[in-house]
Amino acid sequence: MSIFKKILIAMVFMGSAAHASVGVNVGVGFPFLGQAGVNYVMSDMFSFSVGYNTLDLSSGDASVKITMPEAMFNFHPFSGSFFLGAGVGQNDLEVTAIETSTSTEVKAEVSTLATIIKAGWMWGIDNGGFWFGVDTSFVSPSSPEVTITAPGVPTSSQEYKDVVDAAETYGETSFANITFARIGYLF
Repeated sequence: MSIFKKILIAMVFMGSAAHASVGVNVGVGFPFLGQAGVNYVMSDMFSFSVGYNTLDLSSGDASVKITMPEAMFNFHPFSGSFFLGAGVGQNDLEVTAIETSTSTEVKAEVSTLATIIKAGWMWGIDNGGFWFGVDTSFVSPSSPEVTITAPGVPTSSQEYKDVVDAAETYGETSFANITFARIGYLF
C-alpha cells in the first residue's frame, strides 16, 4: 500500500471524529507573497492542509517566479489554535531575462523536493467559520534539478558554469517562510 493511501485512510479514520470540517484560506507572507490553500480539520488535535505559495516579480526585461505547492499534516498539541506541522513541497524557481543586444531570452529553472516544518496559530479554527492565523516554516530543499536555457552561450564558459553553480546552491539552501496573515473559513 502506498504512503499516499495510508495517509488518506488515516485522514478518513480521524475525520470520523465529531467535528471534522473542510475550509479554504488565503495569506500573505515572505518570501511567498501569495498563499492559498485548503484545510481539512479532522479533530481537535489533527488537521491536514494543501497549499500553493507564489512570488512573481518582474522588472524591465527580467522576471523571477518562485512557487511551492505543499501538503502539511498538523498536530494541535493543546487541542486548539497552536499547531506544529510537517510536510513536503515542490519548490520551483524560474528566472528569465532578455539579453538586450540580441533580444535572446535566457532562463534558469530550479526544481527541488522540500521537507517543511511549520509552527503557528490558527485562532478560531476549533470553532468553525472564519479563522485567522500566522505561522513560520523551515523549508529544506534537496536534490535540485537545474535547467539552463541560454542560446549562443557555450556550456563550457565561466558565465554558464557560474549560473549552474548559483542555481544548484539555491536548490540546496534552506530558508524560512513567514506568513504574516492568513484568513480562512471552515464549512
